[in-house]
Amino acid sequence: MFDVADSLMGALASAKSGLATAAGGVSRSATPLGSARTESTLAQAAGQAIFTEALLNAVHARLAEIKSVAHG
Repeated sequence: MFDVADSLMGALASAKSGLATAAGGVSRSATPLGSARTESTLAQAAGQAIFTEALLNAVHARLAEIKSVAHG
């Protein structure tokens, strides 16, 4: 069996890194070291979450295609 997410692995790794960076920015915003304006930090986190959700939906769609072919 082939890896159904092989073509998406780079994007998934990038999404993981982006979410970690966004989470770090959001957590720093609650400290004195963070920016007083958190709108851009929260917007970045939301953008990364939307991107990750789209990737996961793409993987889900590929798995659904394989399921429909495997079950005839």
